[in-house]
Amino acid sequence: MSCGCSHLQNVPAQRPPPGDTDKIQLRNNAAGLLYDLLGDEKNVGKVLIVKNAGKEVTVLIKLISATAAANEKELEQLAGNDPGLNLKAMSLPPGETAARAAIAKSKEYDLLFSSGANFEFNLLMTQAEAQNYGWHMAKVAAENSPRPQEAMTFKVISEAMKHLYEQTVAQMRSLPVQ
Repeated sequence: MSCGCSHLQNVPAQRPPPGDTDKIQLRNNAAGLLYDLLGDEKNVGKVLIVKNAGKEVTVLIKLISATAAANEKELEQLAGNDPGLNLKAMSLPPGETAARAAIAKSKEYDLLFSSGANFEFNLLMTQAEAQNYGWHMAKVAAENSPRPQEAMTFKVISEAMKHLYEQTVAQMRSLPVQ
């Protein structure tokens, strides 16, 4: 008995047009960088175990951590539904990788060896930078996603990170001047 589909066996697999391949690579790179950032951001609240911050800053940092954890799971679900979505495609040149490591060490030092309003400012500054970066990475991933639902997920993540960025900047502005 034939299902009428035997003619499909002889059709060569179609590759996406070159422009689509470039968009997929761009989406994967942005998604991989975003996923890596979210993995770090979900743990940012741990600094509050050893350092003290005011209530407003603490609440915001915990919100950033929780949002990052939820967004990280969203990306994992997307990747589970799309085998072409590679969350490990970070592809950074060696100079960028080295510069990022140096920046991370400087930020760690600034956070560990500051206190009071200086600590809060340093912590909020790191978060403003991270949220701004993530917001734009998610936007790039959305703009290069081939599936509408996937693009919408990236857009929602982008908007959430943009909102957290705005909250972080507002909180920085409310800190006492030193």
